[in-house]
Amino acid sequence: MPGAMDLDADFGWDADEAVRLVSGMLRRGEAGEVFRERRHVAAWSVTEAGLLAPQVSEERGTAARIRRDGQLLLVCRSGDGPDSLRETVREAARRAGGAPFFKAHRATTRSERDAPADDASAEEARAGALAAAVARALPDPRGLSVSLVVARVTVQRAVITSRAFLGCGGSTRLEARGTIRRAGSERGFSFQSSRPWTAATEALALALHEAARPVPHLSPPPGTVDVVLAPAAAAVFWHEVVGHALEADCGDRGSVLARVKGAAVAPAGIDVVDDPSRTDLPGSYVVDDEGTVARTVPLLSDGTVTGLLTDRRSPERGSNGHARVSDYRRPPRPRMSNLVTTAGTATLDALVERCGNGLLVRDVAAGSADPESGRFTLVVERAETIRRGRRTGAVSGFALTGDTLAALEGIDEEWGRDVLPASGLSLCVKGGDALPVGGAAAAIVVRGLTVRAARR
Repeated sequence: MPGAMDLDADFGWDADEAVRLVSGMLRRGEAGEVFRERRHVAAWSVTEAGLLAPQVSEERGTAARIRRDGQLLLVCRSGDGPDSLRETVREAARRAGGAPFFKAHRATTRSERDAPADDASAEEARAGALAAAVARALPDPRGLSVSLVVARVTVQRAVITSRAFLGCGGSTRLEARGTIRRAGSERGFSFQSSRPWTAATEALALALHEAARPVPHLSPPPGTVDVVLAPAAAAVFWHEVVGHALEADCGDRGSVLARVKGAAVAPAGIDVVDDPSRTDLPGSYVVDDEGTVARTVPLLSDGTVTGLLTDRRSPERGSNGHARVSDYRRPPRPRMSNLVTTAGTATLDALVERCGNGLLVRDVAAGSADPESGRFTLVVERAETIRRGRRTGAVSGFALTGDTLAALEGIDEEWGRDVLPASGLSLCVKGGDALPVGGAAAAIVVRGLTVRAARR
């Protein structure tokens, strides 16, 4: 989106001084860095009648981190200028047991709030494009009750080590979250895109129009079922089942997949990688939030468990560029960015035919997983029944549950030829930390999942 990288030059204007301060903060046996963040949010309230004027907010913060003997000291202050940096470094050094090695002088001065403001005409143009998208999505709002918050979120981050000032990269994304009600039924809605604003609003219009369709009243029967996961749903499946299981902080026992590293757990030919370099997906970044260069990490290669997402505190492994934080107040931890799978050769219709009898799941509203036990749940928002290899009708929302190893083993040896981005894969919340994530996947057939009534 235009403006995603506008703050780069200004954000590191005091780079040399900042590096010197961080170098003075650390003692022998300590590692650490300073983290800077700017976040600008323009949020519109959207109803079936249109949208209200945006509420604009901005937040800036600085965090100093010192690591010693496996422990992390975290000191945070609001503001991202030289005063905030000095105060944060002094406090961190004091708490760590000493005074920082620098003199209290300032080579240059600049206001904490000197970043260029967003152009008013550009903001007005974005609001116009968003209003037009909502009007296209809801051409006849009768009988609908829509309550959404749509936001343009711009985030700029940098990590300062004792050697360098590292820009993590700026990002701008369109987010939408809320509910849609029709005839006594309610469904959740989530969307995000890091594409240019016009393309992002067009994609939002399509997703919103689809979500506003009448909700079917027929529920699928509970029990074991074979399922075709369309690309958007498959992206959430891989995120919950493989991605979370291969984040390095999965408890003392590790996850069900980390415990079988090197084992073949899925059909041959399936690759799943975590790729922060995919700038077309919302989870992208250049440098992670500890200052390690972003790296693509294979998680499954040819169906075999091969990788783990790590940060600098991951024991005996070191970081592979996947330390992330939800904001400057939180400590970094290993997290996913964009999960991407390989393409197969089958069309979606061919997979429906291979399924035989079961369900075609198009959209998953939410998911959860317990990496240690391997149990997972997908809350299905939109699906159709399959009878004798043909789609036979839409069903209302439900939950799919399963076991990680059994589900991976139950994936059919044929999968989709089209790897598509998942616009509904939104903020991922883990341990209270919400982070933007992305995914692009091909359709798959998974046999032996369990249908249960969804909790609303």
